[in-house]
Amino acid sequence: MILITRPLAQTANLKMLLEASDIEYVFFPTFEVKKIRSEVLKQHYDVIIFISVNAVSFAEDYFNKIFTGVHKVFAVGPITAKRLIDKDIKVDCFPKFNASSMELLAMQECSELIDKKILIVRGRGGSETLKDNLGKFNQVDYLEVYERVPCEFSSLHAESIKVFLDSTNGVLMAGSNESLSNIVRLLNFDSSDTFNKFKTRKLIVFSQKIKVLAESLGFENIKVTLNPSDQDLINELII
Repeated sequence: MILITRPLAQTANLKMLLEASDIEYVFFPTFEVKKIRSEVLKQHYDVIIFISVNAVSFAEDYFNKIFTGVHKVFAVGPITAKRLIDKDIKVDCFPKFNASSMELLAMQECSELIDKKILIVRGRGGSETLKDNLGKFNQVDYLEVYERVPCEFSSLHAESIKVFLDSTNGVLMAGSNESLSNIVRLLNFDSSDTFNKFKTRKLIVFSQKIKVLAESLGFENIKVTLNPSDQDLINELII
């Protein structure tokens, strides 16, 4: 059994894969993603960088404004790149395996950017890593198209905790540091004893960065997927 900690609206593909593999699951949403309105500066951008799948999904209303003239499109990872490609948008540069701002910055196409106008499409309050680095030699603007709203503890969370703890092979998942922090917050809201019980269960994370946080929080059995994808999560579950 796995505790699905994603927003409820973003669980369809994972549910399909879990059911195909005959793996039980319960829902434990840690935050929801909501669209926000934003203004696009009236100028041409040389490079447009998408931070996440959510950035692609919630930016569609702005495509005709940002995709003007000759431009390049970058993505922070393979899943975000795939979502762009699925929408018939050519992706010029993205890390092939790990979704990471630092991985993208290390790529030649990104490191060679000088005197360019760059638009970063992201959620409100995201990491400043890309802007801090690219802004040294380029003009960098944001288009913030969504926000992450932490979930309040609900009857769904309480029921999922009960079902999960009744299972001897329950596994947690965390796709981001924010998700992991919210898992801990919600478990502690139930009781500190609940969190202590969960710390001993297997936790699957999508990056080494999340593993570092998980270790600092006291999780004892942490596994990192080879790639940040639903299929790699399934692969880790059936090992």
